[in-house]
Amino acid sequence: MIDYSIELKEQLKEIEQKISQIQERAKNYAGLMEGSIRVKSSNGQPQYFFRKMNEKEEKYISVKEKEVVGKIIQREYEEQVLRELQSMQKQLSHFLKKYDAKALGKIYDRLCDGRKVFVAPMEISDAAYIKQWLEEHPGEQNPYPEKGKYETEQGEFVRSKSEKILADTLYKMKIPYRYEAQCILGNQRTVYPDFTCLNVSKRKTIYWEHLGLMEASDYEVKNYEKIESYEAHGILLGDQLIISMETNERPFNVNLIRSKIDRFLK
Repeated sequence: MIDYSIELKEQLKEIEQKISQIQERAKNYAGLMEGSIRVKSSNGQPQYFFRKMNEKEEKYISVKEKEVVGKIIQREYEEQVLRELQSMQKQLSHFLKKYDAKALGKIYDRLCDGRKVFVAPMEISDAAYIKQWLEEHPGEQNPYPEKGKYETEQGEFVRSKSEKILADTLYKMKIPYRYEAQCILGNQRTVYPDFTCLNVSKRKTIYWEHLGLMEASDYEVKNYEKIESYEAHGILLGDQLIISMETNERPFNVNLIRSKIDRFLK
């Protein structure tokens, strides 16, 4: 199963931020009389009645007091929103404590070998999935004649120093990848992305193109066409496609690369 814990934690963080915002806004209502507003319609126009807390009688609110009415109604609305957010926070926190996207794979892993030979697993472990993915994406398939000059930590040869840095960063951050694996875009074009990577938690293949000669106009046009071709076949930039860039004046930024890996491949 795809692990959605990161997205759920981000959702929980957003809920907590909204709770803090509403609790901070409560200061705006300091000194405002406690009670509730009832709204009724008279000849198609709203009328407002205020009832103090713990009292039964209502008081009609005149036009002169509409500003106070607005604040009380806004406060009531924010109190309802706060209760709902706190309920969502409680439910989501409780769910995340028990959530385990790898639970099905663990059931299979716990089986003895004698049972495994008869079982077709509904969910395979990360290690088994990575092995299968690597077999399905053999690297170094680009027929371009120039042989890579820089050996990476993983043992392949890449064409530039920046590609080596990128490959070694992927390797150190434990991202399964292949260098220049084949990618067929529809039935029209075969490309060889610099890196084909696996987001293990999402079981998602992501392509990474490093554009290292951005100051060269012909190179820029060529790569614009390549990216446009990716997107025309559903491989969208910022989703299944990542790019990194450099020029002579703006060299390779390793910190930015690590941020992209954390954002898209973890």
